[in-house]
Amino acid sequence: MIPYNYNNPSTVQYVKRTWGKHCNVLLFVSGNIDNELEPYVPEINGTDNWTLVHRGLIHAFKVYKDEVDWFLKVEDSSFVVIENLRHIINSKKLLPTAPIYFGHELENTYTHKPFVFSKSGYVISHEALRRYVDLDRDPKITHCQHLEGFTEELELSRCLRRAGVITIDSLDDDGNETFMPVHMNHHFLEGYDYINWLKDLAYHKVDTAKVHLSKRALAFRVGYPPEIFDYYYFVYRVQLFGIPMQSSPKFSN
Repeated sequence: MIPYNYNNPSTVQYVKRTWGKHCNVLLFVSGNIDNELEPYVPEINGTDNWTLVHRGLIHAFKVYKDEVDWFLKVEDSSFVVIENLRHIINSKKLLPTAPIYFGHELENTYTHKPFVFSKSGYVISHEALRRYVDLDRDPKITHCQHLEGFTEELELSRCLRRAGVITIDSLDDDGNETFMPVHMNHHFLEGYDYINWLKDLAYHKVDTAKVHLSKRALAFRVGYPPEIFDYYYFVYRVQLFGIPMQSSPKFSN
């Protein structure tokens, strides 16, 4: 599921033409209609990011609850290696019936509990999203009401926690991060110096200047959206000598 600003649909068009082909279902949330971006969730005057996300999650569950086990939400300028996402779910033996969600974990400075950084993307289990939707339906629930302008990761974390949903780590077997919190160029050139608060808020503390990046990293933040095509080419098209190349969906410009 990808929310996007209806004034600039080109970025998500890049997603649909590249890594989006590897998803079982691809859903766009916007305030306007774009012929290429179907199916989509129509949000009239939907420019508030949390509104797009909240409505999109509810719509995704209502429409796809019988065919989807895991719901991935990312930014419009993200690149995701879906095969690595499936791998981490299988390797950790995660079940869609468990009330869990995961992504790049930050630490709440008040509760010292983890919450997921929305800019890196996150995955919600079927059971977790069912509980979230049930909370939204219940008129007696007043502590999890949707309000425009709220910060996505904090509000989502609060509502899911109220529903009995827990955060689990997305680290690989070596303890390295699979969801990148910063753009790749900043990661390799500047590391945590680019965003000082990120190291302070990191739930999994490190004593290095850079995030410990997994060899099976799955979610990347792209600084210049057209680079999504570059990522797709290097991940799925470049062939290393002596290593068999597996087929992948057709790549279009």
